Amino acid sequence: MIIAINQKPRFFPRSPYFAEQFIKEARRQKKKIYFWEKKLKPDLVLIIDGTQDFRRLKYFKELGVKIVQRIDGSGVKYAEEPARDNIIYQTYQYVDAIIFQSEFCKVMWKTCFSLDKPSYIILNGADERVFSREGKKETFGFKKTIVTASRWRPWKGLEQMIEVFLALGREDVGFVILGELKKAGVKIPDHPRIITTGKVSHKKMAKIFRGADLFLYLAWHDWCPKVVSQALVCGLPVICLGKGGTKELVQDCGIILQGEKDQDPDYWGPNPVRIEQAVEAVNTLLEQGKKIRPRPDLYLSTMVRKYFEVFEKVLET
Repeated sequence: MIIAINQKPRFFPRSPYFAEQFIKEARRQKKKIYFWEKKLKPDLVLIIDGTQDFRRLKYFKELGVKIVQRIDGSGVKYAEEPARDNIIYQTYQYVDAIIFQSEFCKVMWKTCFSLDKPSYIILNGADERVFSREGKKETFGFKKTIVTASRWRPWKGLEQMIEVFLALGREDVGFVILGELKKAGVKIPDHPRIITTGKVSHKKMAKIFRGADLFLYLAWHDWCPKVVSQALVCGLPVICLGKGGTKELVQDCGIILQGEKDQDPDYWGPNPVRIEQAVEAVNTLLEQGKKIRPRPDLYLSTMVRKYFEVFEKVLET
């Protein structure tokens, strides 16, 4: 089976994106996978998100090549016209099957559009060779450490995470924030037990995760955050909000909090938790001080195998 993929990987990235990790792991599993500009006829094309190269899509369709699209979000720019200027939806018109990152992602797609193609759900995985439970740790000198990470945006909820940490009032606990903060929409207070690292490599991130006690993630909603998979594969319990796809990753490996707006399916703005409830959850997990059960279901290798199982089903159809 020869697979073509529409995103060209960067070479030697410190923090690889989905396509780069997917290609690397697929080749490790001895799969034939190439950037789609290679001059060969693939059996199947995997589209990550969407593409504006409709000429190439038409070419593959004329050759009888099957096309599978991995949908990351809905691509909606205009709530009243979901299909307007929507590359993900435009790409969808050409494909034979869909892979959603989570059940939440599928539900949101069906809310915006019709779903008239075979679809599958495969949760995002983490490279277990990097985000392993065993290995070097970085603790920053704290007795207990809360960690969070993201490509920060206002809706990721960092402001309330800081509020929860400050409400703890514990001198034995530090809070480590990973990731670029320019677009976070929040000012980080000058505090002796709050550390920001900026953008770090996956290798560095894994060391910090292994040295931490829990992962706090209060995004208002998220499709299927890879950083949560990475924390779970490292053995960290996770505290998250119940709205979105994050809870599908966490399952019984942490505490899922309720936000004030959880019951409103059409609301996607700020969704605060009760601070006292969040503080209680943090204290509970810190006092337990336990790693979670192993999560091989979230290994990158498992995820890639599931993708190729879908490819085989599509080719058999």
